[in-house]
Amino acid sequence: MSQPPSSGPEPIERFAAPTVEEMFCLYGNDILRVCNVYLGKRSLAEDAFQDVFVRAITRLRDFRGESDVKYWLIAIARNVCKDYLKSAWHKRVGSYEEWTEAGSGIEDETRRRNKGSPGSHEDRIIGDMIEDSDLMKAVKALPDKYKDVILLRFYFDLDTHEIARQLGIAENSVRSRLFRARAKLAPFMDAEEI
Repeated sequence: MSQPPSSGPEPIERFAAPTVEEMFCLYGNDILRVCNVYLGKRSLAEDAFQDVFVRAITRLRDFRGESDVKYWLIAIARNVCKDYLKSAWHKRVGSYEEWTEAGSGIEDETRRRNKGSPGSHEDRIIGDMIEDSDLMKAVKALPDKYKDVILLRFYFDLDTHEIARQLGIAENSVRSRLFRARAKLAPFMDAEEI
């Protein structure tokens, strides 16, 4: 008996999926930073960080390569952190750690990234503001829809088009959320910086 005719060549993978070790080395610091900002507690952020990579490992086969691996991991991190914040355990149990301990390392990275970087004066001011612990608390207290755009814009230097693509919203919505988030953070800025 003859075999059914082939419908063409075998499908070829569009990209080579990165190894877990490569993802961890390349994007680990960024993912930990996202977890720190969302959760505000170093120990909780480290737990979430591990869960992000466990989730990424289990879903690596499903990654279609439609976006950069870094932004795929950031999306997983946002979702893991939101799950942590919604959990009953998190709502009942507080941590003894101070927020300033949880933010360790973020300040130096942000300062280094912002020195000499292109962008508007306002971008650099907000990037510098994020270093301040009061501002960090204010960013952490923002509603998720504002926190997402602030993180993606000022931590990862994404433009509004890419933020819209990552969040699955319109570019006008991104601009509106950025405007509103900046307005909420304005009390933490000096008058001449606004």
